[in-house]
Amino acid sequence: MLGQDETIFALGTAGGRGGIQVIRISGAGAGGALRALAGGIPPPRMLRFTAIRDGDGALLDRGMAVWFPHPASPTGEDYAELHLHGAPQIARLVLGALGALEGLRLAEAGEFTRRAFLNGKMSLDQAEALADVIDADTITQHRQAMARLDAPLSQITETWRAQLINMMAQLEAVLDFADEEIPQNILDTLNRELKEITKEINDLIKENKRGPIIRDGINIVLLGKPNAGKSTFLNALAGREEAIVSAEAGTTRDIINVSLDIQGYAVHIKDTAGLRPTQSAPKNAIEQEGVRRATKAAQQADIVVALIEANTPNPKTALNELLKQAEITKKPPIIMPVISKADLQKNQTTPKNWTKISAKNNTGLEKWQQKLSEIMETLIETNESALISRQRHQNLLKECQTRLTQAQKINLNKNPELTAEELRTAAAALGRISGRIDVEDVLDAIFKSFCIGK
Repeated sequence: MLGQDETIFALGTAGGRGGIQVIRISGAGAGGALRALAGGIPPPRMLRFTAIRDGDGALLDRGMAVWFPHPASPTGEDYAELHLHGAPQIARLVLGALGALEGLRLAEAGEFTRRAFLNGKMSLDQAEALADVIDADTITQHRQAMARLDAPLSQITETWRAQLINMMAQLEAVLDFADEEIPQNILDTLNRELKEITKEINDLIKENKRGPIIRDGINIVLLGKPNAGKSTFLNALAGREEAIVSAEAGTTRDIINVSLDIQGYAVHIKDTAGLRPTQSAPKNAIEQEGVRRATKAAQQADIVVALIEANTPNPKTALNELLKQAEITKKPPIIMPVISKADLQKNQTTPKNWTKISAKNNTGLEKWQQKLSEIMETLIETNESALISRQRHQNLLKECQTRLTQAQKINLNKNPELTAEELRTAAAALGRISGRIDVEDVLDAIFKSFCIGK
């Protein structure tokens, strides 16, 4: 763990030229740094125009300095900012001057936010929400992340944790009088509260499956026979040549992934190797590996776009054969059947609820995207922002759910100590969501996703 007794500094704005740049300083030496470079400490939370000089007194810039004494600061420590002209050379000079001061060092990635968490300025799920705000590429990702900045999830989970701790305290009091039976009114109250909390957690898990999908993006796999038009379709969606297009079958061997913003949703579209009919399976080892990867990708997809070439006899039968080859009959993803190469279509009726496209002529793509948008809205279920946005949250809630379910199977009157242990484990799982307990193992992974200076 990085030492909090050290004073850290970093450029808090993006590098390069701009109108302004901000250098952040946090730690016990922040005030001394202001005295050394800005000639003094301004009144708290008030910007003061001042000359910025290095240790030799050379003028580096004229800008604004602001001071936040602890604990009323972004990090909970003594904290300062220098607002400077946005020239890269100025940043290098000022950062060099700060680095020359005793006890100051350049911050690690995410270290300012980490200190804010460790000093109680934000919960762990708030820090994760902040990372998601920074990383958001679409309006739905941004909306969901912003809705979580006030830590609504940890507010709920900490309420549940407090209830579980209260229940544990009641059981501990009972255990002190082990020779006596638990009064019926206490039994009834504990059982009722246990069922209520379990139901509320179950409902939260069920209603928030969409959160990780919005955050991580919707995985779409293009599936079809060789030369079904998958690569041409991908290039048309991307607006650039991402995949090689050739009349020769089997040109796509590896999976090609393109990330797009479609109707405000983050979408990851994968072009895969063509699946040949069973009786003509590929003999080439490389193509066989491509088919294996295509099958695996299809099984893990949220949506499979199955491309059936125009003029294929019995397109529905061809679709069923394609899905059978991909082995996605069990727990299948959403299937979106498409007639490809529609410019070649001759006297063929398009099956109901199918779409048809011609990527070559750029026709049908807008209608396909509208259909996809409707499917994605069904997948995500609601326009409300999800409280659960990370797999970590889901795993901890499910762990709590499992422990509470197990607790309800125990005879509370005969084995109150076993019930108390299940409640303790359940409460610990909830505490790890907000970061109240035992989260050292996840801190590095979370805060290293931030940039330096955040």
